[in-house]
Amino acid sequence: MGRSASIPSQDDLQSLAKPVTFSSSTLDRTYSVYSRNGKMYHEESQRDGKGQLVFSETHEVAYVVGAGEVGKSYLVGQGDALFVSPISYYTRINGWDLSPGYEASTFRDFTRPVLELCVDCHTGQPSFVADRPNHFQQPAFRFLSIGCERCHGPGATHVLERKEGAPPESPIDYSIVNPATMPAEIRDDVCAQCHFLGDARVLRPGKNSLDFRPGTPLDKVVAIFSVPAKVKGDRFTALDQFEQLRLSRCAIASKGRLGCISCHDPHVKLTGTEAALDFRQRCLTCHKVESCKAPLAHRQSTSPPDSCVTCHMPKQQLQNISHAAATDHRILRDPSENIQARDQALAAPSDELVYDPKPLGFEDAKPDLRSLALAYPQLAGKYPALRQKGLAALQQAARDLRDDAEVQGTYGQILAVTQPGERERAAEALQRAIDLGSKSPEVRSKLADLRLRQGQVTAAIDLYKAAIQIEPFYRPAYLDLARAYLMLEDLDKAYETLDRLLKIDPGNDAARQGWLKLAPSPDEHP
Repeated sequence: MGRSASIPSQDDLQSLAKPVTFSSSTLDRTYSVYSRNGKMYHEESQRDGKGQLVFSETHEVAYVVGAGEVGKSYLVGQGDALFVSPISYYTRINGWDLSPGYEASTFRDFTRPVLELCVDCHTGQPSFVADRPNHFQQPAFRFLSIGCERCHGPGATHVLERKEGAPPESPIDYSIVNPATMPAEIRDDVCAQCHFLGDARVLRPGKNSLDFRPGTPLDKVVAIFSVPAKVKGDRFTALDQFEQLRLSRCAIASKGRLGCISCHDPHVKLTGTEAALDFRQRCLTCHKVESCKAPLAHRQSTSPPDSCVTCHMPKQQLQNISHAAATDHRILRDPSENIQARDQALAAPSDELVYDPKPLGFEDAKPDLRSLALAYPQLAGKYPALRQKGLAALQQAARDLRDDAEVQGTYGQILAVTQPGERERAAEALQRAIDLGSKSPEVRSKLADLRLRQGQVTAAIDLYKAAIQIEPFYRPAYLDLARAYLMLEDLDKAYETLDRLLKIDPGNDAARQGWLKLAPSPDEHP
């Protein structure tokens, strides 16, 4: 954990004695990594069919994310914002390739914002600008790497008492959180805050990811949902460990006793043979050697011999991160039982979202309407089978929660896209979200789109400008604002808007094409 994030080190720079270059035919881009004057740089460029340079964008690497066990990703800065570089290093191939999110063309260029949950789990303590996601104070992090307080909570009282030499008042030292002494649900929430991403996360009203404190229920900060196996299939993704363990026969039979720290000591990083032997000993605290039905010759063929995790917790290729594998925490007797075991373990019907972790003491609790309604839109793009049920939940939430800005804004955006005949109601919901204090640039841009359809071009322009003022890196608003100026035949302002966009996103193809058409001189180039 202490190596979860860093600034580029001398080892990083020395590995780039020779610049590294690779290309992506999918994105039609060439990428370079190199060092210069003690700093690391990432570069992206494109050339046309004649070999002429179309654009080039270079950024100094500000932070390295990851210790290198799976790989390393890199963060670059633009103003007070941070973005994930499209270039990552992968240990498995001992080389460079597109970063997660870029390989599937979800993002292009240096446009993937560093979301709150990303830096909350990969760094010690980020310092965000209030009400401005992906904008940071300076310095951006109070602590760069994950530290003690991530799992043990605030430590000032504990440090003071120990410095004063005061003995604990009871066998349990209540001046600091110790997950090993806590009830199972609260204990596991300490790990789940980062190792249980789920398929959808919905923050409680007024909360952010940094509000969670070890020793308190995670559900008070965020509701986490997983897509049921009937819909999801057997996808294996990163940060599924918590969910997988809950589905294991071992966890079910233990009735909560088995948790992450039953097998993992966060203070010690074991690898190779040492790790396999340690895990075997932990398995044998419940199981007996005689209970293993595998032939002796097969057990002896693992490395090291008799490695429980080699057979029952094999590495599986991740479907959301290239060149990466993770341990299967379902602890299967054999791989053929995976989906059946998952369905058997889930208490919810197979077509309902799985809500977990549940509030402490309420294991049969159902998700609240707000959380459920806001979870479905996060899933509809990937899982079309959930769209109808999600829209119904959102419609009900919009009726019942009239004063919830996020619900009204989400409802308006979904309605505008899925039901063209309901644009008036969508515009009403979006405007209500703004009146209730929504800071979302997406809400303003979608309302601007609707105003354009109503012929209210000036009103749309004001909304696009407001979206850009809230989030200067919200690129769609620039393109739509330029389009609105063109409707007024204001070519100069349309050109100026696209020029501003190209300054922050030189690789934006749509902006460049429009810019070239409007450029006052064919000799100019962004």
